Amino acid sequence: MNNKYLIFSIIAISAFIVLAVVVSPKSNLKSNSLTNTDNRLFLRINNSHFQVLNQLMICLSWYGREVFWILAILFLFIFGRKTGRKTGRKTAFVMFISMIVLIPIGIITKEIIERPRPVIPESDFLITADSEYAYPSGHALIVSAGATVALVLMRGSSIQFLVALLLTTEAALVCFSRVYVGGHYPLDVLGGILLGVGVSFVILWKEKELETKYFQMIRIIKNLKTKWSL
Repeated sequence: MNNKYLIFSIIAISAFIVLAVVVSPKSNLKSNSLTNTDNRLFLRINNSHFQVLNQLMICLSWYGREVFWILAILFLFIFGRKTGRKTGRKTAFVMFISMIVLIPIGIITKEIIERPRPVIPESDFLITADSEYAYPSGHALIVSAGATVALVLMRGSSIQFLVALLLTTEAALVCFSRVYVGGHYPLDVLGGILLGVGVSFVILWKEKELETKYFQMIRIIKNLKTKWSL
């Protein structure tokens, strides 16, 4: 099974690289037809704001990445002790490692690809765009990694799978919100998903080794606590 994770990772990361070449303004292989379609889809979504959805989309963009997923990881870690082997604390640990690895990767790839943010009238932005480059979407990068880990590891029961589906739904809404509020083109979000999924599958491929390191760390902490109590 772990070798399948490696294959999935190679496919996702390869697709991310191909898409990066297509959208990068520095590339001679830039596809005008694809980027024009990307721009039209962005404008269609961004010009179709519904007042009832605006605040929800803003909240998802502001809080749906760091705040929500930090709380989700803490919840799984704290309340996951009594759950099955492939849930709870283990899921929280793999999520945490995946996201920590992805943060610098996302920053570096943005600087390499140098795709500008969407250009639309300032009045059409629900949230002022970040000053950094657009591809890949950092929000999509992080939430897609969390959703991937949850879907892979949380399948031991119907409740676990329901939690994984809820986390995945939140991730999907965050991804959509980044286009809706005017922060990213759809292909930026797709690139973030591909890279987030690809890197998280690499972590899942090495999950056994990470699990061993985790339990070694727990034993060391317990031994230190015992020595201090003496």
